[in-house]
Amino acid sequence: MSKKFNLIFFILWVALMFFAILAPSESLPKGIGFFSFIPHFDKFVHAIMFGGFAFLLFGLFFPPKTIAYSSKITILISVCFAVFTEIMQFLLGEYIHRSLEFMDVIADIFGIVLAIGLCVFIVKRKKRDKVWKR
Repeated sequence: MSKKFNLIFFILWVALMFFAILAPSESLPKGIGFFSFIPHFDKFVHAIMFGGFAFLLFGLFFPPKTIAYSSKITILISVCFAVFTEIMQFLLGEYIHRSLEFMDVIADIFGIVLAIGLCVFIVKRKKRDKVWKR
């Protein structure tokens, strides 16, 4: 994926995340439909949102930087962003009727770590496949 396309997709992803995270609770769907049988489904949503954030952010740092550097900086920025969004929900809680939840941050970090693991796996797989094609 080109860096320009990755940057545009990343910006759109962050905008979507802000909309979902900072939307007033009344504007969110009450019933999740098919997924309503899954307990704590919102935690899966958090993991997917922040996993996507980390996946796209990693693509902005790699390949000019090493895998280790890209992973570390992506984890640092992603976790800070996760904490920031929860603090925003806390500070704006009176207006958006949302609150800070520690388990949301844990779900965010889980998604971030899974995404970074996937990124490292993909990069190493591509490098391995290049060596075998020689």
